[in-house]
Amino acid sequence: MIKRSSVRIAKERLEALVTSDRVHCKPKEYDLICHELYRTLSKYMEITKEDFQVCITRSAIHIQLTGEEH
Repeated sequence: MIKRSSVRIAKERLEALVTSDRVHCKPKEYDLICHELYRTLSKYMEITKEDFQVCITRSAIHIQLTGEEH
C-alpha cells in the first residue's frame, strides 16, 4: 500500500470542502457520494482509491482515473 502524503490529503480535504459548498451539501455527504461511486465502479473495474478522482458540480459529476486525459 502506498502511503499518501499529508499535502495530498490536505488538498483532497480542501477540494471536498469547496465542492460541497458549491453543490450545497455537507462535506460528509460529499465524501459518502464519492465513496459510493468508487465502491460501485470498483465492482466492475480494477481501480484503486489513489487512481480515482471525482468532481461534483451543480450540473454534473466527473470521474477521472489516473492516466486519463480530458
